[in-house]
Amino acid sequence: MTRAQVIERLSASDFIKQKIGSLLNWGVGYDITKINRTNLAPTIKDISVAPIKAPPDDRTVISLIVKVDDPGGLADIRGVRADLSSIGRLPNTMLVDDGLWGDENPNDGVYTLQTSVSRKISEGSKDIPVAVSNKKGWVAIGKTNVDIQINPTITMTSATPRRIKADGISKIKLLAKVQNPGRLEDIRSVTVDLTPIGSERETAMYDDATHGDDTAKDGIFTLETVVKPSTPPGEKKLKATAVNLILGKGYGDIVITVE
Repeated sequence: MTRAQVIERLSASDFIKQKIGSLLNWGVGYDITKINRTNLAPTIKDISVAPIKAPPDDRTVISLIVKVDDPGGLADIRGVRADLSSIGRLPNTMLVDDGLWGDENPNDGVYTLQTSVSRKISEGSKDIPVAVSNKKGWVAIGKTNVDIQINPTITMTSATPRRIKADGISKIKLLAKVQNPGRLEDIRSVTVDLTPIGSERETAMYDDATHGDDTAKDGIFTLETVVKPSTPPGEKKLKATAVNLILGKGYGDIVITVE
């Protein structure tokens, strides 16, 4: 039943004619919130965006996924659209359910859109409103959000062992776990400043199963090194720095004790 048919039937009832004032708001038009839409309107069952953190780089792919249903069946869905103006894209962009353009399975009620964030967009949480309409003219509205970030984050650091002798022989394993907005592979470098223990300022750490790294491409960057004999005893903070492709930077300290 269309919205026009609902209004026509309501208006035909003498009882409803007496109550019509409570259903009409002459400032905004017909107030559909006063009507039971259970058997009329489509439903947004779920909205998600992946990744939930993304950089403004015009290249990192963001997938918007909207799962919908309709009382008349999925064939009654007329379209699903998203307002992407908050991330620098079109305000009325169509999602698809045809097994193409990132959509996994056609005609399953899961609509998909792939896009990216404009370089002009500032950091912060951005709302993405979504509207679903059916062939009867009813609309369901929802929203999700994506967190726009430039800088990677070093979420964990460690040293094994934490206490070590300054003998130039005993090995110490340094770890830095890194998260990047968007893709982990867009981390350009992770380095650690070893000058407090007598070595180079920008020494590369690795996430490729070499140099003591256990597992490649898991976001945990590793370096095995030694403490030079000239290093005085005491607590040392070794600064780790992660840099991504858009030159965002994240920092963390690896703390050790030299004996």
